[in-house]
Amino acid sequence: MASSLLDFLSTFGIVPKDQKVFEMAFRHPSVNGDREGQGDYERLEFLGDSLIGLAVAHLLYLAFPKKDQGELSVLKAHFVRTKAEASYARELHLDEHIVLGSSFQANQIPDNVLEDVFESFLGAYLIDQGLDKVYAFVLDFMKDKIKEGEGPAKKEENPKSALQEAFQAEFRESVTYRILKESGPSHQKTFVAAVYFEGEELGRGEGRSKKEAETLAAAEALMKMAGR
Repeated sequence: MASSLLDFLSTFGIVPKDQKVFEMAFRHPSVNGDREGQGDYERLEFLGDSLIGLAVAHLLYLAFPKKDQGELSVLKAHFVRTKAEASYARELHLDEHIVLGSSFQANQIPDNVLEDVFESFLGAYLIDQGLDKVYAFVLDFMKDKIKEGEGPAKKEENPKSALQEAFQAEFRESVTYRILKESGPSHQKTFVAAVYFEGEELGRGEGRSKKEAETLAAAEALMKMAGR
């Protein structure tokens, strides 16, 4: 393990028992195409994915006592979706230690890879240091984000994509949109749209085009999920 990675782990108070598990946590599968037998982060990612999901669910349950199971599930999805976890990886500087194969450019790491490495880092932390330590770390890292509603409460540049990704991440299913009303002359129409999941209306918006109305409906749904 490179000394820079050892120094990096020390910033989290981690003295590795098994250096190789952390090396693996930062090794993208593409490396196997260049150097056989190295191993990669995919199994550790599986562990970390379950861990972050549990921790976020735990924190949301405590933070939002009036929300029901469905509302908590949708809110949870915002904190564990690709864009969110990629931002966590950058915040923790995990991106600076990822080992990629020759097919990648190091300065252009996709969000899905950053998401994977965030999860694999947690998986390695769990295997090497134990559940109590890594769970305490995740709770501490996430508590203020959830308290402040950082996930869905942030202004989204593309509310429709954000909403869709949230539902795909949690339920593996999509939301649907419906135009409820269309009014005004042909050159100046107004549309009212609603967004639904399994027949339940999540949000509603009004705009000068169907796209604008749907975007505003998605934005309202995101704000509702954030408890705003």
